[in-house]
Amino acid sequence: MNIRVLKKLSFLLLGFAFFSCSSDYLELKPQAAENSAAFYLTQAHADQAVIAAYSQFNNISIWGTDIMQRLGDIPSDDAEAGGEDITDVPSLQEYGRLTNLATDGIVNDVFGTLYRAIYFSNIAIDEIPGIVETDPDADPKILNRRVAEVKFLRALNYFYLTMIYGGVPYVDHVLGGDEFQQPRADIKTIYELIESDLKDAIEILPERSGLGDELGRASKGAAKALLGRLYQFESSYADTYGGKDDRFDGMTDRWAESLKYSEEVIKSGEYELIGINGETYETWRGTETNGYRYIFTSDSDNNKEGVFEIQCVQEGLGYGPARGNALAQWSCSRYYYDEEGQPTTTGMWGFGIPTQALWDSFEEGDPRLKASMVREGGGDLMQTTGNAWVPYCFESCITNIYGTKWEASYEEFKAWGSTWHGAPQNLRLIRISEVYLNAAEAALMLGNNAKALQYINKVRERARMCGDTGIPADLTSVSMEDIINERRVEFSSEGKRYYDLVRWGIAAEKLNATPTADDYPREFIVGKNEFHPLPEREITMSNGVLEQYPGWQ
Repeated sequence: MNIRVLKKLSFLLLGFAFFSCSSDYLELKPQAAENSAAFYLTQAHADQAVIAAYSQFNNISIWGTDIMQRLGDIPSDDAEAGGEDITDVPSLQEYGRLTNLATDGIVNDVFGTLYRAIYFSNIAIDEIPGIVETDPDADPKILNRRVAEVKFLRALNYFYLTMIYGGVPYVDHVLGGDEFQQPRADIKTIYELIESDLKDAIEILPERSGLGDELGRASKGAAKALLGRLYQFESSYADTYGGKDDRFDGMTDRWAESLKYSEEVIKSGEYELIGINGETYETWRGTETNGYRYIFTSDSDNNKEGVFEIQCVQEGLGYGPARGNALAQWSCSRYYYDEEGQPTTTGMWGFGIPTQALWDSFEEGDPRLKASMVREGGGDLMQTTGNAWVPYCFESCITNIYGTKWEASYEEFKAWGSTWHGAPQNLRLIRISEVYLNAAEAALMLGNNAKALQYINKVRERARMCGDTGIPADLTSVSMEDIINERRVEFSSEGKRYYDLVRWGIAAEKLNATPTADDYPREFIVGKNEFHPLPEREITMSNGVLEQYPGWQ
C-alpha cells in the first residue's frame, strides 16, 4: 500500500485500531455508518473507506502472532509455545496442548479483527458505487477498482475465518438493527461468497505490474492465487471429510480449477522465485545474502516473490498507531551470551519455537534450514546492541532451537526504541512458491504427475540455488508425502502447518503421536479440533442463535 497515503490517514485509522478491545463484533456502529450519506460523497472518501478495510491487517499483531504463530504453528507439530518456561503466557501452552478454551482472548480478538475488516469492506461495497453520482470529478474506473479491492479483502478475511473457525456468520452487507444476531452458516455457503468476490475482483484488478505507486495493494494475481487456494481447501475437505462430517457438506472436487488459477499466476510473468539463478543481495545480514533468506528482510518488501503481503511500516509513533509486525519480538531468541559468557536478554521473547521434528524434516544441506532456524551448538551468531554479533543462548529454550526467519536488524528495530509490534518487514501472506506448490498438489491429485514434478522441482531448485551443497536435488518422482514435506520446510514459521494438517486429515496422526516438549500428552480429537471454538462471548450475546460445533459446547 502507498506509504504516503497510509501516513496521511494515520489519525483516521486510530479509531479503527482500538476496536480490538471492544465487544459486539457483529454490531459495530461507527459514526461513519451513522452519517454515511454525508460522508461517502467523493473519490477521496472512497479511498479512505478502502484504507479502513486494509487497516485491520495492522491491528496490533493479530495477523502475525495470533493467526500465523498462535493458531497456525503452535498447535501443530512444527512449533512449541516456548517463552521463558511453561508458566510464561499459559494460554500459548494451551494452544500447543490443544486444550485452549472458547473464553480465551486470542480466538476472540482474531474473530473480531477479521469481522471488522469485513464490516469496513461491506461499507465500501455498499457506498462507493454511489459516489459517481455525487462527485463529477470521480473516475468510475478507479471507483470500480476500489470496490474490487475490498471484495478481495472481504474474501481473504472470510477465507481465514473458515480456516480457523469453520462455518461462521454470513454477513455480506452492513447489518440493520434487526440483523445483528446471525447464525453459523455452512462453510460451503461462505466459500460461495468468497468465490464470487474473487471472480469479481479478478475481472477488474490490475496485475502487479499495473499497481504503480500502489504496490502492495490487492492485484489480479493475488485474487487468482487466493481463488486457487480456496479450491484447494474445498477439494481437500471433500476428499477428507466428504460424506463423513456434516460440517463439510456441499464440498466438491475442484482440483482442476485450483490448478487453472494457480497456473495463471505462475505463467503471468508477474512473479519469480527470488534467488533461483543464484543471485545474492546486500542486507543487514551481509553483502551476499542468499535469495531465500533475503525474502524475509525489509529490503525485499514487495519484491516479485510476494503475491500478497501485509504492509508493515515502522513509523515510530508508539503503541497505538504502530503498523509493524510483531513476529520479530515474539519469535526470536530470548537470550544471547555476552563477552563474559553470561546469558543476557535480547529483549525478544522466544515464543513459537521450532520443534526437533521440524528440524529433522529438512534434508541435510538444505539452505532453507539455516535461513529459518538455529540450534544449540551450531555456532551461529545474532545481531544485538550496537549491531554487535553475539552467540545465541538456549538456556531457556525447551527445544534448543530458535526461529530466525522473522529476525530484524538491531538498527532497524530495537535501536529505534520500537514497540514490540514495530518490526519493519512485511508479513508474506501469499508467496509465489506457495502458488507453485498449490499447482503441484492439484496436478498430482488430477493424475498429472509430470506437471506436479515440474512445479515442486522449481521450488526445490530455488532452494538449491541459495546454497552450495547441491541440496535439495530434483525429485525423479513425486508423491503426496513429498508435497506435504516440501510445504513444511518451505513455509516453516509462516503459519500454514496446522491448517494443512487439518485439510489433509492427518492432524490426529501427526499430533497424537508426539507429546509436547514438556511431555504433555497432546490429543487431537477428530470431530472437534479441526477448528478452533467461536468466542464464547459471541455465543452468549447471540442468545442461542450462534452455536458451537460439537466438542466445544
